[in-house]
Amino acid sequence: MKPVPEHEYPTYPRRFLSYRWFKPILVALIFGVIYFGATIALVAAGAIATGGFNFVQNIAGGYDTMEVSTAQGALLNLGSLAIAIPILALAALIMRDRPFSSYSSARGGWDWGLFAKLMLIAFIVCGVPILVLELIDPYPFNNQFTAAGFILLTILGPLQCVAEEYIFRGLLMQTFGGWFRIPVIAVILQAAIFMSMHPYNMVGRLTILATGCAMGLMAWISRGIEASSAIHIVNNMVSFYLAGFGLSPLSSEISVEGLLVTVAIDAVYVLVLLYLRRKGWFDRIKKDDVAEFNAKVEAKYAKKYVLNWKPGVAGPEVNAAAGQKNEENI
Repeated sequence: MKPVPEHEYPTYPRRFLSYRWFKPILVALIFGVIYFGATIALVAAGAIATGGFNFVQNIAGGYDTMEVSTAQGALLNLGSLAIAIPILALAALIMRDRPFSSYSSARGGWDWGLFAKLMLIAFIVCGVPILVLELIDPYPFNNQFTAAGFILLTILGPLQCVAEEYIFRGLLMQTFGGWFRIPVIAVILQAAIFMSMHPYNMVGRLTILATGCAMGLMAWISRGIEASSAIHIVNNMVSFYLAGFGLSPLSSEISVEGLLVTVAIDAVYVLVLLYLRRKGWFDRIKKDDVAEFNAKVEAKYAKKYVLNWKPGVAGPEVNAAAGQKNEENI
């Protein structure tokens, strides 16, 4: 592990020499086209498997009709979002504007060791309070899980949460951060879109807006999406398991008390991350994505425009041009 420049996560795309303001739009368009096709294929497969499109109402009906305890429910409700991860990776590869690892963090990609520690912290801060509050007066135990449904939920549930982090905190927040160069604006804008994608009542929407802002802060503080992914996974999986065992149903209605509890949990987790940041948890990485990617861009530029170019040797004029471009981007 070695220290590297401390890049800010929301504005991270501007650190790459190939950054242009319109490239995130192209990545989003490529992603949208592929994702739309994959969703159509998934729905068609579901229709063939069930003999009709009646299952679609479980998706369109919001959380009150959301069903994740069977294999079919888990695949349609969670798998349809989990596939966003490889699709975004493919869109980034096609566009080649920056490495996909830069969507994960500004610390050289996804850090599994850090993620494991944050999962434990998220469970203590978020999972335990939710379990206590929900089990104080639970519904009668009524298992709705099939064996395949439980397995698929356990696999696809976390991937669905991480996929949302890649889209909202990664693609969207970093796009806004690159455009406006002000992280706070990027945090608020992605949170507003995050809220619009969740079919809750008015209090529920305010809850999601607050959560979206908190998760944006988490990614900003920790310089990556491992922290926000951890608490996202814990929150969703506890809710899914409780619903699957009939102890607490999923609902599109959130009370004011629910809003206050969510805000309190998110605030405590953010404070913990601030403390961990002071302790240097988010300062060291294995590699510097910016240096590696920009070196390839400089080499490509040199090979195209500089005479007598040799691999690994970029002339002074190339380095000067690349440095000037990098300063303009930043």
